[in-house]
Amino acid sequence: MEMENWKQKAYYFMFLGCLLFVILIFLAMLFYTGGTVDNPNIQGYSFWANTFSDSGRTVAHSGKTNILSMVFFSASYALFGILTIPFFMALRQFFVKIKFERIMSNIGTIFGIISSISLVGIAVTPADILYGPHMIFVYIAYISLFAMGVLFSIAMYLNEEFPKNYAYAFIIFTIIYFISSMMGLVGLASNRNIMVIGQKISWFAKLLCFAYVGYGALKLEKGV
Repeated sequence: MEMENWKQKAYYFMFLGCLLFVILIFLAMLFYTGGTVDNPNIQGYSFWANTFSDSGRTVAHSGKTNILSMVFFSASYALFGILTIPFFMALRQFFVKIKFERIMSNIGTIFGIISSISLVGIAVTPADILYGPHMIFVYIAYISLFAMGVLFSIAMYLNEEFPKNYAYAFIIFTIIYFISSMMGLVGLASNRNIMVIGQKISWFAKLLCFAYVGYGALKLEKGV
């Protein structure tokens, strides 16, 4: 397989991962059997009070079995994680000519892959029965993805050939991701709703940024 074709397919895999995540996480929320940490009597999934991980529980906060929702949640995280690994590997190919950019993109790729693997880890560790491992994977995913964002932002900004609008998009994503991560930490300590909102913002920023930068990278690969 030619390298160009492999890289183009990597971006299509990433687009597919974004699409599948949106569909599957929606189904996970739709079939969630209810309850929050603070109120187990709430019916269904509360967008502002339930985390995505709540839909991945084997038993919901309501005390009801939650297997169908858990399957959709696990599939959404695992597939997104797996399908974005080639994206990081393909993206780094734009930054191999200059040594500093190559170092930044190589390390960024490693952190990106770690974050993707961590999402698979989150998928297979339901929070209600494997809370410790689940949270370890959560922290690894957040930290490594932020590191990836910083490193690729530097490589993109310094590169003279990569369009600056995509670099700015990655920089904005990294800033938003940092703020939303801090919201998550604050939420864990004092207000769970802040954590929930931060999680939704971080995922929205991630999907939007990956799709936008992936589209630009694909155009460059095709010479459009």
